[in-house]
Amino acid sequence: MKIVIVAPFLATRGGANRWTWELCEYLASQNDDVVLVSLYTNRQIFDSKKNLKVEDIADKSSLTQSLKFWLNLKNIQKKIRSFIEKENPDVVLFMNFPATLWATKFQNKPILCYPQDINLLYTNTYIKNLTIGKYFLWIIIRLFIRGIDKKKWESFDEVICNSKYSEKHISKNYNVKTSVIHLGTRTNKFKPTKNTKKRAFLSFAAQKAQRSEFLINASKELLKKREDFEIWIVGNHNQHDLELKKLVKKMEMEKNVKFFGRVSDEKLAELYSESLATIHLVKTPPFGMIVTESMACETPVIACKPGGTEETIIHEKTGFLINENDKENLIIYLEKFLDNPNLSNEMGKEARKRVIENFEMLKKNQEMRSFIQNWIKRKNT
Repeated sequence: MKIVIVAPFLATRGGANRWTWELCEYLASQNDDVVLVSLYTNRQIFDSKKNLKVEDIADKSSLTQSLKFWLNLKNIQKKIRSFIEKENPDVVLFMNFPATLWATKFQNKPILCYPQDINLLYTNTYIKNLTIGKYFLWIIIRLFIRGIDKKKWESFDEVICNSKYSEKHISKNYNVKTSVIHLGTRTNKFKPTKNTKKRAFLSFAAQKAQRSEFLINASKELLKKREDFEIWIVGNHNQHDLELKKLVKKMEMEKNVKFFGRVSDEKLAELYSESLATIHLVKTPPFGMIVTESMACETPVIACKPGGTEETIIHEKTGFLINENDKENLIIYLEKFLDNPNLSNEMGKEARKRVIENFEMLKKNQEMRSFIQNWIKRKNT
């Protein structure tokens, strides 16, 4: 089959970008003709290869956080429509908001969507840490964007959700047909290393929504009782990195908190494997690849509910689920691992087994490809 995949941009390897690229690579490996179109692609990380063509229709100055993106919304949609008509694929797949804003029907071709989540439009998870001016500006702007976005979703033959939680959230706000295909994890890449567990807990700080400061504050309370642990923070960069380090210094926790910044997948697998647990504190997470990556490395996860985490973590078997601001139970579960480090090994083995059975990358890619092919067949009959 020939497929055009539309994504907002691919500037870094993490999160939704990585999943989008790995799906493209898988489809290309199956001899499908794949065309990935986005505003901007970092060619040092993602570039054309056999059966996979990468096309940019704008530049780095047009990314979604810029004013230029919103001013050029209609122009970008026209470019994408023209590009797809020229490519004449069998199917079009729109990936991740705000690529949904460019959606339109194309003759009798199936138009599918894998939005990842709609938190930016319908929750405050990703905007509450903005400055007051930007926060209220976004609150006003998104009221208009919601209407535009809902109208565009009428173009989709079907929306594929990454969890049942996302499906419920999307069904509440959009009148569309939905299915669920969970995100896959590369169990051949994320696997336990030979290194033994250390008395450390891993947290992510690529963005404020991951709430590393909540863990730091909880750890400060725990330090009043004991000092036999460390907090490892990865992904920290730019202004957020400075803010977290300032907080740690203010609390006099430099001996107990280590910052690793952005790391390779190999280093990340090592950090997962050596930790007693990974702490994932995003509110209402739609899925959370951090969760399944950690579990694949035989490391349990303490994460927030409600969210897709309730579909990946089995409470008290592969990790622990806490309410969003439940500092008390977070500290209790941290101490459980410190008092009994072998609990991490026991839960970790169950966690990897669960990922292999339910969230393995190859199985999920195969499921997605079959789903897409079935829509092509339906449109052709």
